[in-house]
Amino acid sequence: MTNSNDLYTVRAARETDIPQILDIYNERILNSTCLFMYNQVSLDNRLTWFVETKAKGYPIIVATEKETDKAIAYACLGGFRPHTAYVLTTEISIYVHQDHQRKGLGVRLLKELLRIGTEMKFKNIQACITSENEGSVALFSKYGFKHAGHLRDVGYKFGRFLDVVFLEYITDVQVEKDKAVPAFKPFPWKTYVYTEKLYDN
Repeated sequence: MTNSNDLYTVRAARETDIPQILDIYNERILNSTCLFMYNQVSLDNRLTWFVETKAKGYPIIVATEKETDKAIAYACLGGFRPHTAYVLTTEISIYVHQDHQRKGLGVRLLKELLRIGTEMKFKNIQACITSENEGSVALFSKYGFKHAGHLRDVGYKFGRFLDVVFLEYITDVQVEKDKAVPAFKPFPWKTYVYTEKLYDN
């Protein structure tokens, strides 16, 4: 079996990756229930998302083909809720191009975001997953996420009602007692380097 390290590399997303990210995102809108949306979004929509996510200090990383440097998967952390006391909780998202699934990229990006999220001092990492997406539920559960809730019939797509499950990963991060208003550590966009050796085994 080919090691995904031989085919792909991981790095921080760039503005030039947005067209590929858009393609992955819009394909999932059209053909899956992982996104509760009916209509495809524009390039400007994803560019705005990229700029705002980066400005707020959250990470977006991509897996790229080593030969072409083309982004074929991406993963990110973002705000969980707008109220300030949720600051140390983040929501995780991972999307892999349909032609590159089942090659270990989901695992690789998940492990890396858990490492990044812990280093950024998040206490709770939330995953919101459509319950029928059993593969994603199993993946997150395998790597330490615990069931935190189940919402029934909250979405409607492709002629059926959809349930959502919440999974959470609790880190060992603690807040200094004198920090009345804590903050997470912003993602080091300019200096981030993915270390493949961490995931050789």
